[in-house]
Amino acid sequence: MEEKLPIKFFAKRKIDEMRVEGGGNGDLPKFVLSGKELGERVVQLSLNLGGFEEKILQKKQRKSSIPFVFKAKMNKNALAKSHRQEIANFLRSSNDNIIGITQGDELLIKIESESEIKAIAAKFGKAEQNKYAISCIEELETYVPQIIADDENKKTDYKVKFLNFQEYEKNKAIQRQFEQYISEHNLEYKKTKYADNLTIYNLKNVTTDAFKELSENNDDLFNAIFSIAPMPKYSVSLDFIEDDNSQEIIEPEENKRYITVGILDSGIQNISQFSSWLETENYSAYPENYIDRTHGTFVAGVALYGDRLEGKDWTGANGFKLFDATIYPNRSESINEDDLISNIREAVERNYSSVPVWNLSVSINTPISDDDFSDFAIVLDELQEKYNILICKSAGNCRNFLKNLPKGRIIHGADSIRSLVVGSIAHDKTQSDCAEIDEPSPFTRIGSGPAYIIKPDITHYGGNAGKDSLGNIVATGVKSFGLDGNIATSAGTSFSTPRATALAAGIWQELDEAFDPLLLKALIIHSANYPATLNMAMNDKAQQLGFGKPKAVNDIIYNAPNEATLILRDNLAKSEYIDIMDFPMPVEMIKDGFYSGQITVTLVTDPILDSSQHGEYCQSDITVRLGTYSNKTKRDTAKRHILNELGRDESQNLLLESLYSKRIMNDSRTEFATKERILIQYRDKFHPIKKYAVDLSEMTEANKKRALTENKQWFLCIEGMFRDFIEKKAEKESFDLNQEFCLIITIKDPDRQINVYDKVTQKLNAHNFLHSNIKLATDIDISL
Repeated sequence: MEEKLPIKFFAKRKIDEMRVEGGGNGDLPKFVLSGKELGERVVQLSLNLGGFEEKILQKKQRKSSIPFVFKAKMNKNALAKSHRQEIANFLRSSNDNIIGITQGDELLIKIESESEIKAIAAKFGKAEQNKYAISCIEELETYVPQIIADDENKKTDYKVKFLNFQEYEKNKAIQRQFEQYISEHNLEYKKTKYADNLTIYNLKNVTTDAFKELSENNDDLFNAIFSIAPMPKYSVSLDFIEDDNSQEIIEPEENKRYITVGILDSGIQNISQFSSWLETENYSAYPENYIDRTHGTFVAGVALYGDRLEGKDWTGANGFKLFDATIYPNRSESINEDDLISNIREAVERNYSSVPVWNLSVSINTPISDDDFSDFAIVLDELQEKYNILICKSAGNCRNFLKNLPKGRIIHGADSIRSLVVGSIAHDKTQSDCAEIDEPSPFTRIGSGPAYIIKPDITHYGGNAGKDSLGNIVATGVKSFGLDGNIATSAGTSFSTPRATALAAGIWQELDEAFDPLLLKALIIHSANYPATLNMAMNDKAQQLGFGKPKAVNDIIYNAPNEATLILRDNLAKSEYIDIMDFPMPVEMIKDGFYSGQITVTLVTDPILDSSQHGEYCQSDITVRLGTYSNKTKRDTAKRHILNELGRDESQNLLLESLYSKRIMNDSRTEFATKERILIQYRDKFHPIKKYAVDLSEMTEANKKRALTENKQWFLCIEGMFRDFIEKKAEKESFDLNQEFCLIITIKDPDRQINVYDKVTQKLNAHNFLHSNIKLATDIDISL
């Protein structure tokens, strides 16, 4: 039997802490205008501003306290952070008036007096001095709310969301004005706090005439609204197929510590299989006659009994307590988004101290946007940050396969940054099923998420499906329980998700560490890989399966002797970066004069989030580079911009696809090529999760000679980045900018000839790294 060796934490040393240095050559970008073109742009934008001044004077005459808002449409070549700073500085008045961003290329600017407009207009008089910023701006327009109207003759519940003016009192005053207006007009409403800076109004049973009347009677208040749209409704559906088999009841072991998992669902039936596992306390938002526990019971059964019912070691979890949180009613009822969010928030806020892992399997009929994160996702993110919990969220189901159409995009909530979002792959196949075993299930929804982030994060077994001769859906489901305790089957991402929940709970139950959702998420994603039979391009794999299907608990927390897994769990502050120039790559990995082996790197960050920035919701980012260099060099800190005494010569980041042989990488016959390799060009940065897996033997011969020769040293560099908006906000509100991250690196000898685990440990000791095995909770007796 192969030795099981616990994975390791290691810490950076003082000498690895670096300060960010200035750079750039001062050359202007190619899109910067000059001469006649610059003059024409100045005339156009000045005319726009002139129109704004008249509207601000009219506001002043009406004694309106609501700022005027306009939007600046940015040049598509000017979306980088450096360009954004130029635009923001140019349009910034004496007040901090940049309040948000819309569809990725429109800045929102608030103006409260004509003097602010004149201050901006004066800058156009110095066109040559400000040509960089002027060239970045294509057009200035008055802001108007985004309205999605239902049938005008039909009364509907409408969701109203206001602009965030980045001032607490200003936002509150506008809300009070709105509440007064709708009360005076005898309109029914419900106010819900989604997140700290996101309050939503549900205007009940109205037509769009109500908003037309508002725009005509109170234009200032109307234009303080960000968006108006029908209130989203949520529903679940299940088709059960009964099974005559029975499942032996499992019981908790006496005096063993069990964690508690929250099932945010339709309720859990207290069947005999759950009687010893259900917590006596529960949460319910509904009276008994409004509850149908079918869906929640099935989800709980997959979480607790999934491996046993399928006869597979898919998660390796060994039992945990179940907390029943009934957050939506029976299937004959639909539920408004604001009610669902209120229920989730209340269930979590009452129980987070004893329930750190939650399962949320909800099918929603609204696909995500390319450029904006959903309000549902924003709520889930805030709850996880505020209460230090992990939510495992389903990617959503889609019936497009019944019409022979491509899969739909993931649904609202599945774009949550902090949640572990789960898609589905097929565990079995019958004649009528569309997918082969281990292929994405026909019903699973796919990514990418907004701003090109990778969602879902992972995938797991949730069933298969097809259609019969009449075009009706036929499911090959996974096993769980019906309300009578008999085994039933059904399919959906609702049932792949509790496997991820069980995995997270199972890992944490094996550890004697403080609960750390970032660590759990990183461990699960780091272990994930793709089915060996899946023949897809890398980008298609990421879109359909995220980072793949994770391994079972023991395979995640233990190494074999031929591999070593290192965890760096840290915090990165603004103006600092980590540069480890003694990364512990064993020299024993040198074969035939070149370093060899397989390296997997997973970086999971907890970025700063700001819902007012919409498509730029992620306000911070971290990048990682792992590679080789020739020599350490002494640097002259007396010179301008030189802040760090040590540097590297001839550095080469090895996590770049361009270094590797396209011929070898296109050969899908090797296990590494099909299951492990990940080389993604992360678009536009600001991806909260990044993963790379490379085999050094696949590098081109020329690059091997340049980067992998035996005289090379190894480095690990981790750098942070913050958007201009959050930097200015931090200056104004006097708080420090930093972001938590968890970096996991595995070095492996695929030939199983080298004891990599011991050699890496020796290297850590030789270079004075603090390191320790991950703490295991083996044989903890709670009776003591």
